[in-house]
Amino acid sequence: MSFVTTSRNRGNAFVQAVLSQDAATIAAQEAEIARRVRNEVNRLRADAEAQARTQADAQARETLAQRDAAVNTALAALAAAQAQLAAPLAQKEQDLAALATELAFLLARHIIGVEAAANPAGLQNLLTRLIAEAEAERQPRQTLLIRLHPTDHTYLTPHVPPEVAQLLADKTIAQGGALLEIVTPDGDPAAKTEWDATIPTRLNTIRTALALPGSAAP
Repeated sequence: MSFVTTSRNRGNAFVQAVLSQDAATIAAQEAEIARRVRNEVNRLRADAEAQARTQADAQARETLAQRDAAVNTALAALAAAQAQLAAPLAQKEQDLAALATELAFLLARHIIGVEAAANPAGLQNLLTRLIAEAEAERQPRQTLLIRLHPTDHTYLTPHVPPEVAQLLADKTIAQGGALLEIVTPDGDPAAKTEWDATIPTRLNTIRTALALPGSAAP
């Protein structure tokens, strides 16, 4: 006698249970696969975005470097142009300053010449100072000799006593100027001292003070 009993309905339920378990396993596997796919997709997307940002940053840096180089080149060109313009301007300024100084000297020479010719009293005042200086250095037996233009000699002779100084008319002395000498009786040139107040010498003194080259001979 068989103790095994068979139930058709029970077998169908078992099969359905097994199939349900397989379906759940498959669904879980599908869900895991989907999760892994999503993770991989997210990773690839993140890598792509990071690479894109890196490339964009590199491109931006390269662009900025090119712009900086262009700006530096432009600044260098501007500096060079400014230097080229500055040199002639500086030279022009020097030329103008030299011209202004030269004109000032010419004006001073003109004023001195006009003053010397029109105001012989000014020469008299100058001689008074020169005589005072020479008297302070004159030794016994030495005399003062003053060379003057003939016109000035005529005017000053009444104003300078012969015991103070001997006046000598000299056509080589320009009007308005004077050359004072301390002379000895024996005429020793080594013992001679002179004060040169001639017009050329006075103008040369002005020229030297103005740092002008050349001679101031009228």
